[in-house]
Amino acid sequence: MSNTLEQLCTIAQRELGAEALSDKIDTPFAELGLDSLGLVDFMFTVEDHFHVNIEHDRALQTPTLAGLATLVDELLTAKAQPVAA
Repeated sequence: MSNTLEQLCTIAQRELGAEALSDKIDTPFAELGLDSLGLVDFMFTVEDHFHVNIEHDRALQTPTLAGLATLVDELLTAKAQPVAA
């Protein structure tokens, strides 16, 4: 499991008051108990934690912890790339 995914599982456990989620990384957010408002709050927490800006529509393309981890990794990689002059 990637470091990003592990961190997301920890954040989700804390935010959702859920048990270990490492076996539910491909479970849709709705099945984890996140309604639309809860998802928005969760995304804000994730953005603050990783210092990235997540487009809501992109996050919903793969609405799972594994999908979100991939998206966060992409955003962190893009953020680390030097801007071409």
